[in-house]
Amino acid sequence: MKNVRALAAQVLIAADKAFVDEALEAQRGAGLSRRDRALLTTLVYGVTRRRRELDWLIDRCAQRVHPEIRQHLRLALFQIRHLDKIPRHAAVNEAVELAKGVSRKSAGFVNAVLRKAADLDLPDTVGVRTSHPDWLVERWRRRYSPADLDAILAADNAVLPLTIRPNPLQSPGPIEVEGDPAADPRFAEGLYTVQDETSMKVAPLLDPQPTERVLDLCAAPGGKTTHLAELMGGKGRVVAVDLPDRIGLVAESARRLRLTNIDCVAGDGATIAFKEPFDAILVDAPCSNTGVLSRRPDVRWRLKEKDIAGAAAIQRKLLENAARLLKPGGRLVYSTCSLEPEENAPDPARWNVQKEELTLPTDRHSGGYQALLRRKP
Repeated sequence: MKNVRALAAQVLIAADKAFVDEALEAQRGAGLSRRDRALLTTLVYGVTRRRRELDWLIDRCAQRVHPEIRQHLRLALFQIRHLDKIPRHAAVNEAVELAKGVSRKSAGFVNAVLRKAADLDLPDTVGVRTSHPDWLVERWRRRYSPADLDAILAADNAVLPLTIRPNPLQSPGPIEVEGDPAADPRFAEGLYTVQDETSMKVAPLLDPQPTERVLDLCAAPGGKTTHLAELMGGKGRVVAVDLPDRIGLVAESARRLRLTNIDCVAGDGATIAFKEPFDAILVDAPCSNTGVLSRRPDVRWRLKEKDIAGAAAIQRKLLENAARLLKPGGRLVYSTCSLEPEENAPDPARWNVQKEELTLPTDRHSGGYQALLRRKP
């Protein structure tokens, strides 16, 4: 039987060189029960969210910690401080046993660090207490009220509920799912898609019609593309564009949902050209992801402030190309999962903003920006 905490440490080590969701997905074939898979996800995502807090505790009590031992310490401290159902002694004893697999002398070291670190008081530093980079906290502090800032920081560490978008072309009504949604047979049958509530707002804002040609310029992994196709009743055409190594994800989703009105095209959304213009276009742009730090917790440790300007530059190129591909009088929805104003500012010289909304993250859903635009003459 697999040791879930040992597996969690392996996933966290792998996530240092990949994305945490990819590292976790790689363990899907590990033969875990539904309960153990849920615990694995809780541990991996929880430690990733709380990494700065956990490292502050460890570093107050030890110097030069072996990378694998640090993962065992993080896991144990997360369980002790944030999971009520796991007894402290069980978390400590498990970490000590796992440390023996690294070296015999590590067992005593881990035991001593945990017994000291578990009861330390955190400093007043907001970034440590909420486990965010200082630069991001300060950026948000300049823009949001104290109440909104506190709410955003808390939401980033919340475990968001699973939300399901039924496929109206295959499902007779609402669907309830327990456990791993991808393991439910109804998922493979195309009855639903897992999608955040904020993301579900985007496709309806474009209001695609069954008689239209619609372009999704940044389509992968396909959640919004398939939503467009469903809203069109499986009629019309949705042309999905993304890079060659990602467009297959969209095709896979379309097949699973049995949607035949999606055409997948490999290409760069910023430069791709088509002979005929489109009635409506969705630009769900790549972004800094600062609105989805609960669902993508490793982003907060990878992102640098300069990356925001880089993302905004890419977004401008995508919108410029979208303007060339849109029919006169056509509709465009621009969306991001970012909270940053630089990324959520369509060029007023080119676009009329008919409707826009910035959704802040809560303990129910992620944050993001959506705008309905029409091209100026």
